[in-house]
Amino acid sequence: MKITITNTHVDEKQWSKGDRSGTIRTQQATAENAFFRNRVRLDLGKEPPYPVGEYELDLEANVSVGDFGDFKLARKPKLTRIEAKPSLAKAG
Repeated sequence: MKITITNTHVDEKQWSKGDRSGTIRTQQATAENAFFRNRVRLDLGKEPPYPVGEYELDLEANVSVGDFGDFKLARKPKLTRIEAKPSLAKAG
């Protein structure tokens, strides 16, 4: 699945419950395959934002089976950067 990141802005949301609190940090991206193209949020945890570019989300590396037999998507997906192909300049 292709993931496209167009900016490095990080959304931060503060939360607290009882004596615990924290910050949820996410980055916007676009996920697309042959069947859909949608905006998604990537959980960053304490990691820096992904640089602008195109990435590959390997579903086999990011999906597991939960305790009750259901599919679980990794909370912090591992993305692999798609390297830009060098353009061939015409020799003239």
